[in-house]
Amino acid sequence: MNKVAKKTQKGETMKTPGEIPEADRKNFETLLRAAAQGDLALVSAIRKVDGKQVALVCAMQANDDKTVTPVPFAVMVEGNPFDLFEDPTKDV
Repeated sequence: MNKVAKKTQKGETMKTPGEIPEADRKNFETLLRAAAQGDLALVSAIRKVDGKQVALVCAMQANDDKTVTPVPFAVMVEGNPFDLFEDPTKDV
């Protein structure tokens, strides 16, 4: 889907989301595999740019030394997602 400006009912310009980048698709596939294997976790972390505590969706990577490393893939939405994002299924 190309990025196209649309008008809302109020006459405001609204952008349409474009295609999902291939890197994001691959990361999502990795998350699905981690979830299927029981290697997905919700991890509390501090965001470097502002020092705020956030919840991360992480794949848990088993290391050769028998430790586990959380590999962050996403930050949980802060606030009500229905207030923060346009409905991606509108006008589809």
